[in-house]
Amino acid sequence: MNRLNQDREMPEYFRFELSAVAQKATKDQGDAIVRLLFYTDPHHMPGGNQLQAATAIRRLAQLLPLDAIVCGGDFSENGPKEEVLQSQREILNALQVPKCPMFPVKGNHDDNSIHDFYRKTGSAGHVIFPIESYENWLKPLEGTVTFDKGNECGLYYYYDIPDKKTRIAMLNSIDILYKIKADGMLQQNGQWEYAFSDRQVDWFEHKVFDFTGVPESENWKVVIFSHLPIIQRGVKGYVDGEVENGEKIWKIIKTNRKHVVACLFGHVHIDQVLYHDGIPMISTLNAVSYKNYDESPERTVGTVTETAFDLISIDYAKGELRLIRFGAGVDRIIKFET
Repeated sequence: MNRLNQDREMPEYFRFELSAVAQKATKDQGDAIVRLLFYTDPHHMPGGNQLQAATAIRRLAQLLPLDAIVCGGDFSENGPKEEVLQSQREILNALQVPKCPMFPVKGNHDDNSIHDFYRKTGSAGHVIFPIESYENWLKPLEGTVTFDKGNECGLYYYYDIPDKKTRIAMLNSIDILYKIKADGMLQQNGQWEYAFSDRQVDWFEHKVFDFTGVPESENWKVVIFSHLPIIQRGVKGYVDGEVENGEKIWKIIKTNRKHVVACLFGHVHIDQVLYHDGIPMISTLNAVSYKNYDESPERTVGTVTETAFDLISIDYAKGELRLIRFGAGVDRIIKFET
């Protein structure tokens, strides 16, 4: 399917929503406003309805000046490796917009380790290894983002918006050891075993918050994205295991809190806002068309609620993040320390 046909397939019920979201966003005017779009947990299948959501995102990017699109992980449902790779390529390609970078964040479903584990295949034949993820998702971003040099397959990186004095950090909360045991299976499965590696922690401390030589370095801000919540105290939804070294990452965040705007994540399939040490932790509802919790909004395929994503405006003068919801859920205004 080519891009032109994808654009034609945006359903009529998305058109009013698209107009309403764009109209709300135009109220946030100013050269210093940072505009990000956060779309997470699509759990896409080949030809699935999230391609329609991707069309809406592309149209929105044509209507508004976006600084970046972030896809927060769990790009696809799990299954045979080639089918999953096709799903991942399809949804990530559909999110590409000229002159607006799109940043994938690794989710716990994205290594497809669950397929071999549940089927007891005696192999890791369906696993998508970090080198493959780097080649498929991130290698095209070379020269646009800053990786951990020599460890690009760590799948964490940052992106600078110099004219808005903003750095966006994409962390990998499934930065585990991909080692095959004697029985042919993985030693760790990214579906359930989560970590920020020691190397990622070091990079986060010494690179993400290093503004040496950057003009007006004291005024720079950092927005942090991860698939899982960095720490899970008070988090609702899918909370299925702490992220190893999460407390170390949080300590670095606290130490550099004057620079930190917020930490945003997916995974839990529910909207929520928590404050730890005065820093907002914000989750966005799953894009995939199902409702996991009683307090979540209804989801109906064939209506705008079949997807959900946030258009985020960051206003440093007001100390405010404005999250405008497309699809299921509601808009949110979240305060942060300036």
